[in-house]
Amino acid sequence: MSPINYELLETARHLRQLTQKEVAEKVGVSQSWLSKAEHCIQELPEDIMNRLFDLYDLPMEFFLNGNSVTPEGHLFYRKRLTISEKVVDSFVAKIQIIKGIIDELMTAIDLPEYKLNSYDPSDYSPKEIADRVRYELGIVRGPIPNLTKLLEDNGVIIIKLDFGTEKIDGLTTVTAANRKIMFINEQMPNDRIRFSLAHELGHLIMHIEKTPRSVETVEDEADMFASELLMPENEITPFLHELDLPVLAQLKRRWRVSMRALIRRAKDVGAISQEEYRRFQILFSKKGYNKSEPVMLPVEQPTLLSETLELYKSELGYSDHDLMQIMRIGQMDYNSWFGDKPKIIQLFGSQK
Repeated sequence: MSPINYELLETARHLRQLTQKEVAEKVGVSQSWLSKAEHCIQELPEDIMNRLFDLYDLPMEFFLNGNSVTPEGHLFYRKRLTISEKVVDSFVAKIQIIKGIIDELMTAIDLPEYKLNSYDPSDYSPKEIADRVRYELGIVRGPIPNLTKLLEDNGVIIIKLDFGTEKIDGLTTVTAANRKIMFINEQMPNDRIRFSLAHELGHLIMHIEKTPRSVETVEDEADMFASELLMPENEITPFLHELDLPVLAQLKRRWRVSMRALIRRAKDVGAISQEEYRRFQILFSKKGYNKSEPVMLPVEQPTLLSETLELYKSELGYSDHDLMQIMRIGQMDYNSWFGDKPKIIQLFGSQK
């Protein structure tokens, strides 16, 4: 039997949102012993390891030396400051595990080559970069009909995932095989997803290859990039001067962004004053639009992962159990992430 990769004990513990003290008490070892095992300076007896497998609900194969999780690298994600460290650690562990699974699964798939250029915000403004990217993506004028498909066609992997919290919107990262991935929180309202995708593209274009600067700076730059990508200033500004709710509803249908994004864009381009912007915010709050806006937008549903899993089953003869084995995860995670209505859905989908 291959030896245990003890580094994965910490990953599994974070995934299940458990502390060292809690785990040590549950499996009957001292916290000191568990800590040393997680740091690869102390081995654990077989019976303790079996208890850990059961506690974490992960198969032994997950912990074997042939398996590993990719380093965090640059993980750019939009989060609210009230989120706990335990939730963040669990989220990051989940992302690291899934990144490895994606690399394993995608060996059977020929993805489009990622050809988008990277730009330094020190050399160009986020607005200028967004205009250059629109040109690279072949967007001539107007709204982007289906941003999900456009990104898929340009080699970006999109995964819709239940993050386990509403306080993280999205994340951009790169796998060990250099596959570009955007994780999007499926708990978000549909009218916010496109902006989050554009925001994550900003991180991919401007930040993923750079040394990270302050969180506030990179987040502001990604927001400015997303606004220009989805609502080019020279095209949308003439329509933002005399806004009311019916006009915002029409603009939302055309540009496929939220009303909140539209009024923020109107303020940023000088089409409305700060006072008008504040009045809209108060109005939206009174009407409950901050949680759920009127006007449903078409769903852009990525499908590459579900199609990949179907290929494994129909063309290569894999069962769900076989897939669980190559993913090295248990039934609970497989059902949650890859079930009949997949929590994780990949790129290259058509809009429904």
